[in-house]
Amino acid sequence: MQRAVLKSLEHNKRLVQRQLNSVRHPVSRLPPEISSEIFIQSLPPSPQPGARRAPILFLNICNKWTDIALSTPALWAAIRVVFPRADSFKKILGVWLKCAQNHS
Repeated sequence: MQRAVLKSLEHNKRLVQRQLNSVRHPVSRLPPEISSEIFIQSLPPSPQPGARRAPILFLNICNKWTDIALSTPALWAAIRVVFPRADSFKKILGVWLKCAQNHS
């Protein structure tokens, strides 16, 4: 009798856990195409690299989101790079390009 009660309780626990997961994670049931579009729409106007910013942030949520983000090229189409001192960067870039020009 105790085994039957235990088996019934375990079954009920699994059912409740499934219900809880479906309520807690409804976004996981979205088709990848929809998730991909949501990711694209959530991008900031001027993307900047950073672990806490989209699209890199999507890589740190779960495996499904990582797969979706990595298979959505539009998420990676733009990047904004800020150089604190533009004059210094121009000088370095000029030297770099001059050196690269001499490479065969």
